[in-house]
Amino acid sequence: MNKGAILFHRDFQFHNGQSGEKLIIVLNTPKDKEPYLCCKTTSKQKFNIDKEGCHSPKNVYVINSTIDWFKVKTWVQFHELYEFEPQKFLQAHFKGVLEIKGELKESTVNAIRNCIRRSEDVSIYHLSLLS
Repeated sequence: MNKGAILFHRDFQFHNGQSGEKLIIVLNTPKDKEPYLCCKTTSKQKFNIDKEGCHSPKNVYVINSTIDWFKVKTWVQFHELYEFEPQKFLQAHFKGVLEIKGELKESTVNAIRNCIRRSEDVSIYHLSLLS
């Protein structure tokens, strides 16, 4: 699985302890023992942001419905990033909990990654996983 993969997670564990269904985007292609770095998506407008593209001060990237895989306008959220060990991803896939739905164009995933790099809220460690 490479950066740009769009995944449907049937039992996604949110940072607040809740779990539920969620579309997530893989932001990196891990090296050696690195984890996958992922971010959540939503079809609900965030922060009154409607314009397509990077909004790094708000930790959001907007993808229009005519771009890539998404059928509706989508807000990629990176105020919270999620790490997944490769083996756990594989196990979740074989259990039917994690499904690959599509893949972003290289230009789109790179634009999201560059937007994340401009955020002041992303840790140095998470930025290192994007290199």
